Amino acid sequence: MPNSALLLLIAVLLPPSALDILGEVVDERTYHTPYGEAGPLALRCSPGGPAVWVQPYTGLPTRTDPRATLFAARQLGVQRILNWDMGIAINPVLQRGQPVIVDDYIDWTHHQADTFFSAAHTGFDINYGGVGAPFCPEMAAAIQQLLPGLPNAVTVGVDFLRRETRAEARMFRSWGADLLTYNLVPEVTLAQELKMCYAALATVSGYASDRDQRTPMGEVRASLSTTLQMLPAFVDLASQMRCCRCHP
Repeated sequence: MPNSALLLLIAVLLPPSALDILGEVVDERTYHTPYGEAGPLALRCSPGGPAVWVQPYTGLPTRTDPRATLFAARQLGVQRILNWDMGIAINPVLQRGQPVIVDDYIDWTHHQADTFFSAAHTGFDINYGGVGAPFCPEMAAAIQQLLPGLPNAVTVGVDFLRRETRAEARMFRSWGADLLTYNLVPEVTLAQELKMCYAALATVSGYASDRDQRTPMGEVRASLSTTLQMLPAFVDLASQMRCCRCHP
């Protein structure tokens, strides 16, 4: 049975059969963790290519505890995670449908206190509080190689309970945020604790509440399709990585 050290968290809207591009499902796991159930996580493998773990992911209030997801990933032997999310453009330069590479973040979620140092014992050797790059530069470089010219962005992570007010949008912009996302934080901090490489790709799905709300013209659907076509090549590149600067 093949295995993989790479996990794709897919937090974008895709047709049910879209992930077949990564190969057929050869294994499926659900884990009961100290933080709740995580899964099912599907192992996909294409003929002659590397395998990859895949989990559809959502930031709804009822979603799996992010600690459960990361805990289960570590149990699977995952060392690298790419989280593909959708985001709201705070920066007026960003346009609907534009993919961006997230390279820093502001945590504005109610998960700010979530940590593997809580009462539940993990059995992992964790090291909280690193000051290195929160997102893996090697995986970001692989995405840039396959989708040249993508801008880097700072995201503000929020809970998926409501949209931001216009005053909040202006505040986030004054902080230096480019994007508002629901699924990348606190996963990035939890990955740091477990010394797992974590990268984030976000597709702009709309505009901040203080911006002109232009009529959608199919930009998001077209962009998602282009990024999806890139994923098999990204899996190949990521599977060949041995070390990186975020965890030397």
